[in-house]
Amino acid sequence: MTRPICLQVYISSELSSLIRKAAKAKGISMSEWVRSLLANACAEEELTSRFSATVERISRQSVFLMVGVDALLAGHADHGLRERAHQAYARKCKEIGVAGATGEGGVS
Repeated sequence: MTRPICLQVYISSELSSLIRKAAKAKGISMSEWVRSLLANACAEEELTSRFSATVERISRQSVFLMVGVDALLAGHADHGLRERAHQAYARKCKEIGVAGATGEGGVS
């Protein structure tokens, strides 16, 4: 096992007292309690970063799909199909309680 590295932080007496009580309630040392909080905070930050990247990727793919479908509808032999799709989209948005703003979902 590698030797732990000391990390020194200055905190108020009140916070020190709260940490001491919380660690005692868990039956662990103050160092263990603080170490677990720091490890959890780092893990949550990494998870948030991955989540943000996933949402961004899905958003880009959704825009590509929206543009592609709209282009296919615009070029379809049935010229009314695109407008009917837009109307169906607006109805579905209203049905599920989502505001279908102009320019979203291929609606113009």
